[in-house]
Amino acid sequence: MSKNMNKVLKILLILGMLISLFLVYEHFSPNASKFCDFGEGLDCGIVNKSPYANLDGISYLFTIDFGWPIPLIDISGINWFFNLLTSNAFLGFLTLVFLFFLVNAHEGKKNFLFIKKKDSLAWMKGITLFGVVYGFYLFLIQHYILKTYCVYCLALDVVLISSLIIVWRMKK
Repeated sequence: MSKNMNKVLKILLILGMLISLFLVYEHFSPNASKFCDFGEGLDCGIVNKSPYANLDGISYLFTIDFGWPIPLIDISGINWFFNLLTSNAFLGFLTLVFLFFLVNAHEGKKNFLFIKKKDSLAWMKGITLFGVVYGFYLFLIQHYILKTYCVYCLALDVVLISSLIIVWRMKK
């Protein structure tokens, strides 16, 4: 069962990487594509081009939405490179690639970077848990603040939750 779970997990991670790459494309395209607008309440363009589409969105939430007296951080506004590095879609892609290599390390005999094979499952559990929690934060932003949903973001949430379930059922 472990080999089947690894295969399913790898397929999910590849699917998540493809969705993330599409979201990166949408984030940087001047206009949302026709594949992003599914009508009222389902508009990826609004979500993907909002200030919450980057890590800076956390600062925006606290400063603008909650009115806390903290400085507004706008790293993504420096240039396209920082916009890429801080975009949630790109960071999600990198996270999924990292998880993919961790799955390979877990089923193989080699370490991955600084992570020993024996520790790979613990890392996978922590990363998937963080991914689901951060995805839930972004879902709450869509629901309560933007009042529209990104279908691809929701699909990515399903991938993350499914991956979390699989990883937490894996054995050492």
